[in-house]
Amino acid sequence: MKIEIRKAKLSDINNLAVLKQQVWISTYATEGLLDEFSRYVLSEYSVGNVKQSIQNTDSMTLLANYKNCLVGCVEIILLPQRPIKEIEPCIEISTFYILEEFQNKGIGKKLLAECLKSIKGMNFDKIWLTVYYKNQKAIEFYSRQKFSLIGETDFVLGNDKHKNYIMLKQIEK
Repeated sequence: MKIEIRKAKLSDINNLAVLKQQVWISTYATEGLLDEFSRYVLSEYSVGNVKQSIQNTDSMTLLANYKNCLVGCVEIILLPQRPIKEIEPCIEISTFYILEEFQNKGIGKKLLAECLKSIKGMNFDKIWLTVYYKNQKAIEFYSRQKFSLIGETDFVLGNDKHKNYIMLKQIEK
């Protein structure tokens, strides 16, 4: 499977917004849609917000394309943050989404490798992310890529808290 990895462009905003919406819903709305889920997705992954994130110089979005069609994305925040107080500030992967049909085909691994290559070029040696604690496929993927579980945090949506794991990876020199 020939996958092209490249930086997102403004011409990608519609497809990127829909990809993020679709993957978020299939990952988190496992028991159906709640109004708070729909409001969040329509707001967070609106075309306007996706456009802003592509234009934001404090983040970088890489896309995975197959036959000129968008199948995945990774977004990193370039301003170092501290996931927990015991860890020095480092780069965050804020979004890592692959369409379900394209999972388990090596696309995520290739997208992550390109992401790590970019970060290493900026002289960072660690990267962190959060993952929904019930998303076993993602947790297993990150573990295979040598991310370690270092803590927990809550993703607050409406009045509900959703437990997420914090995972960290040392970037090899």
